[in-house]
Order: sequence, then C-alpha cells, then structure tokens
Amino acid sequence: MLKPWSFLAMVWYQLTFKPQPLSDDIRLDGLTAIVMGANVGLGFEAAKELASHGLSRLILAILVWQLDQESWASMVAFARRVSTELDRLDIVLLNAGLKRLEFTRSPTGHEAHIQINHLGTALLSLLLVEPLRLTAQQTVKPSRMTITASSVAFAAPVQDILKPKGGKGIIPWLDDPASFNPDDSRYCLSKLLDVFWTRALAARLDPTDIILNTLNPGYCKSAFHRVDVTAEWASSFLAWTSAEGGYHLTDAVVRHPDSHGEYLSEQRIRPVPSIVLSAKGNATQKRLWDETIALFKAECPDADIE
Repeated sequence: MLKPWSFLAMVWYQLTFKPQPLSDDIRLDGLTAIVMGANVGLGFEAAKELASHGLSRLILAILVWQLDQESWASMVAFARRVSTELDRLDIVLLNAGLKRLEFTRSPTGHEAHIQINHLGTALLSLLLVEPLRLTAQQTVKPSRMTITASSVAFAAPVQDILKPKGGKGIIPWLDDPASFNPDDSRYCLSKLLDVFWTRALAARLDPTDIILNTLNPGYCKSAFHRVDVTAEWASSFLAWTSAEGGYHLTDAVVRHPDSHGEYLSEQRIRPVPSIVLSAKGNATQKRLWDETIALFKAECPDADIE
C-alpha cells in the first residue's frame, strides 16, 4: 500500500494535472519504433499515438513479432530479428509488465514480477542497445529508449533489497516465496528496480548515442489493475484514461533530450525516490546490476551479454 504522503501526492497530481498528447508539429517520419506491451492499455494507446505522427515501422502494434518476456530464448530471438531485419531502430519503449497479489513463479523459475518487470525488461534493454546505437551513428542523432516505471516505486519495501534475508542476493531472496506479501508491495518493488536499472544502464551509455529514461505514467484505467479490487474501485474517480496514460509514454520516449538517466512524472523530470540517491541505494544499484548480469550469463548464454 502507498504511504500516506505518497498517496496524497498521487491524488493531487491525478486531480490537478492534465496529460497532453504530442504536439502536431512533432514528426516521426522515416523512423522505426518498438513498443513492448502494446496489445492493450497504455502501450496500445502509446503505439497508436506514435503511429499517428508518421512512423515508418511500428513493431508489435502494426507489425506483430512474437516476444515472451518469460522466455530467454524468445527474447534473444526477438533481438536477433531486430538486428537482421531492421535497417534502423530509433525508438524503444519497454512497457511490458504485470501486477499480481499472490506469489507466482515464471517458467524461468523466477518470481513473476521479477522475471517480467525486471529481468525481461533488463535483458531487452541490453539486447537492443546495439541496433539503437548503430542507428544513432548513421543518423547523427540520439536514439531513444524508455522504461515504464511508476510512482509506486516510492512505496516499495526497500528492506527487501537493502538487506535480503538469509544471506541471499537480491534476486534469490525475491524469488523465495518467504519474501512475498499478499498485496501490491512486490509490484511496487519491481518498479523501484526499474528505476535502479535505468540509472545503472544509463551510466554505461553515451547520451549522444542513446537517451535512456524512465517514467511514471500515472494511475490509469486499464485491465492492468483487474487483480486489485481496491485499485480497480479507486480508478472510477481518480484514474486517467488509458490514452492519457499513453501520452506520458510517448512524451518520455520522444521529448526531453536532457532526460538521460532521469525519472519523469507529470511529463517533466522529477526527483527519484530518496533511497536511490543514498549511499545504500548506490550500493544496492551496483549489486542489482552485478547480480542481473551474472544471472544472464548463467541462464541465457546465447544473449552473449558482456
């Protein structure tokens, strides 16, 4: 559950802020974009808006390519297809995710939120760096990548990653059913991991090649919250439409050239959770990066992660 101050902040911007679509003068003619999680909800709306601004190719919305973020092989095959079949890649919106209130194990063996919201997103972000970089070098213009996080990251149970129990690493502890509470706290934590990962990867990228950021799309009406009765009820008077949520996604991945490594909310750069900037947060970010890279090398050697 959101802390009282986080909840009040969320209510305030939900009631006072009006999300804006991309202005008509923004043109994406000739560009190629990939949008994950584009079958429904915010991703679908963001894909439609990007297409309306002149994209030449839109993968997963107009062209449908198979991708399963619970399968290492599927993600590697998808990235290889990008490298071999696309002559350019300008925009990547990593928006796939899930929310559950009970412990569920992915086919990879990892807890479902950790697999899809963190590991799947992280692996794809790494696999798509090179095609984005090549396009940037050809066009002499930075390519763009955005990872969808959420303001619920501010309510994440940070003790689970600052001090994992039993002497375990961050990911092994979060894969343990004993670490799971039957509420939305694991979803909140997975969104905090998205913020950590974005900052860790951004620090390793040249912003003249790739501008990478993360964002809060706000509280929106969509099937995403159908597992959470309270969230579903609150959406009737607090939530934005899926289209308005999609505006945040397109805004983050097209505008804000100064947003490399940053977190956006209400369509502007905003502060990250305070834990992220602390000494403990910096140590946790490094540990998460090291664990994630080691896991990919062990479980998905075909990805050839350096």
